[in-house]
Amino acid sequence: MKKIEISDKGKITLETTLTQGQISKFNGLIQKMIIEDGAAYIPIDELHGVLLTNSRDRAKVIINNYRDTVKAYLVTDPIRFQKYGVIAAIRPVGLYNLLETLAEANPKRASDYRGSLALLAYIVAKHPQLALSSSIEAKYKEAVQNSVVAKLKRTHNICQLSTETFTNDDEKHVHHIEGQSEDPSLANDEKNLIVIKGRIHIDYHNWINMQQLATNRYTLKQYAVKNNYSLAAI
Repeated sequence: MKKIEISDKGKITLETTLTQGQISKFNGLIQKMIIEDGAAYIPIDELHGVLLTNSRDRAKVIINNYRDTVKAYLVTDPIRFQKYGVIAAIRPVGLYNLLETLAEANPKRASDYRGSLALLAYIVAKHPQLALSSSIEAKYKEAVQNSVVAKLKRTHNICQLSTETFTNDDEKHVHHIEGQSEDPSLANDEKNLIVIKGRIHIDYHNWINMQQLATNRYTLKQYAVKNNYSLAAI
């Protein structure tokens, strides 16, 4: 397999076994995709392109045959999607799972199914409405986090690891016990946040980076024990 190469303009060229007709169906799918609350939904009647079939009915048969694979991602709600004229839709992640399952079940068409998966992922990643929605949501979450961080900094006058009082020379840092990358759902959970001195915060992250460890409760406890810090807030 060749290395993935990226152009100066940030573009990657991919080879595919899909036909021009199949690609055309994907282009049509872009217009039919439903975007709500920052999530994408694909109408059940528009899966013939993704599933590489010649008819919508055949695509529905595949969905029914693999219902156990996709049922967690199916949304059957005529009222919710009424304005789109859609009875049911599926989240893209359900199709990712289904396409990989089909590739494993039918090795002869594995490249086609995985090519379809790659194209679908690209469409979702580049969809302008999703990008805008994600940007708005990110700004909102950042504002909430800034508010929580400011509150904690006002509340704590003692470093929760060293138990030393903050001086005018100390920077107050708010540390995520379970890292944001490891568990984004805890990003603004005050039970997952501690206020510590900046130099300690930097030293902890330098230590876990050097050891190639994760940002989590276990490594923070290890670090605290190693430096004779308090475990009370961890």
